[in-house]
Amino acid sequence: MQVTLVQHGVGQGGLFCGTLTLGKKPLRWVYDCGSNQTGDLAREIGRVARGGDLDLLFLSHLDSDHVNGVDQLLSRVKVREVVLPYLSETALIATLVQDASRDRLSGVFVEAVSDLGGWFGSRGVETITFVDGSDDEGGDGPIVPRAPEDGGEGDCYSKWTTGTLPIRMEIADRLQGQGVALMQRVSPGAAQIVSSDTSALNWVLIPYVHQPSAKVMQAFNDALDAEFKTTDKMAIARTAKDPAVRAKLRNCYDALWSDHNLVSMTLYAGPIQKQALDVELWAKPHYRDGYWHPRDASKAGGWMLTGDAHLDGLRRRQRFLKFYDAYLPLINVLMLPHHGSIHNHSDEVLHAMPDLWIGFAAAGPNSYGHPHDDVRDAVQAHRRAVFHRVREKQSSQIVMEITAR
Repeated sequence: MQVTLVQHGVGQGGLFCGTLTLGKKPLRWVYDCGSNQTGDLAREIGRVARGGDLDLLFLSHLDSDHVNGVDQLLSRVKVREVVLPYLSETALIATLVQDASRDRLSGVFVEAVSDLGGWFGSRGVETITFVDGSDDEGGDGPIVPRAPEDGGEGDCYSKWTTGTLPIRMEIADRLQGQGVALMQRVSPGAAQIVSSDTSALNWVLIPYVHQPSAKVMQAFNDALDAEFKTTDKMAIARTAKDPAVRAKLRNCYDALWSDHNLVSMTLYAGPIQKQALDVELWAKPHYRDGYWHPRDASKAGGWMLTGDAHLDGLRRRQRFLKFYDAYLPLINVLMLPHHGSIHNHSDEVLHAMPDLWIGFAAAGPNSYGHPHDDVRDAVQAHRRAVFHRVREKQSSQIVMEITAR
C-alpha cells in the first residue's frame, strides 16, 4: 500500500488530495476545493484532474473560499460521491446569507444550494452523502473495525462503516432520476474504511461534524420569518439571485454575526492503528532554503483537516477531542482551522497530538490577518512541530508519501 497526501498551494482557501494505491485502480479523494486566489486554484485543479477521476469529494462547509472551484473540478473529472455535513433548510439559507453579506453570492452557488441533488447530479455525481452532527458530547467516537495484520491484495475501494439511509430532501423538487444524484445520510461516527479485494486495509477516512448553536439558528430563523413573511425557506433560496432578496438576506445577517461558520466538517485521513510504515514529508517553509524532507519510520502518517472548525469554544473542542481520541497519537500533520485564525485556535488541540510533525495554515493574501502570529508561535512552541504556511504558490505545498513495509 502506498499513500500520497498533498495540500495544494491555492492561497486563501483549501484543496487537499489523497491517493491510495494498491493494485491497478487507486482510491482518490479531495477535501475542499476553493480559494480567493482563483487563478492559482485553477492551476492546482488542473494538477488534480490529471491524476484521474475521484472516488470521494469531502466539502467541509459551503463558504465560497472552500467550494468556489467545485464546478470547475467537476467539469474536469468524474466524482463518484460527494460528502457534506448535514444541512437543514435553515442552515442552507444561512450559507447564502453569509456570502450575500460579503458580496460573494454567485448565481452558480444559488443554483447549487436550492437543488443539491440536481446540481451535482447534472455534473456526473452519483451520490451525495450527508454526515449527521453529534449532539451527545462526542459520542463514543468513530465506528471503525480493527485493521487486519496483513496488507491485502488487488484493487482498493472504500465504503461506509455504518448503514446509509436514502433520503429525499425538501431542496430537491424532483425525485431521484436521470441527472439527479442519490441523496443519503449516515449517522455520527460513520467512516469510510478502505478495503482491497481480499481484506480491509489499515486506512480510514473519518469525518466529524459540529452542529450550530440551537439558539443562534432559532434567532436566524426568526429573522427570516420576520423579513420574508414565509416559512418556505427554499423559495427564498430559489430567488436569491434577485438583488432585492439579497438585500433582505443581508438584513438577517446580524442574527449570525457572532458565529460565522455555523457548520464545518473535519476529516481524519490516516491509519486505523500504528504499523510499520515509511513516512516522508516534503515542505518548503518560506523562511528556509531547500526542501525539508525527514524520513521517519516511527511516524504514523495521519492528517487532520479542519476546514473552519471552531476549536476555540470549550464545548466544541471537548467534543472534537473526545471523538478523535484514539487517533490523536497518529496525527503528524494538522491543518490549523480557519486559515490560522486566532478565533478558531486552541493550544489544547496542539498538545493533544503528541507526535505532531507540522501544523500548517492554508492562507494566501487576505485582509483578515491570517495566519495569526499567536497561532504561528503556538505551533512553534510545540515540543516537536514546526509551522508552515501554504500560500498561493505551488512551491509552498505539502506532500507526504507513505509506504507500508
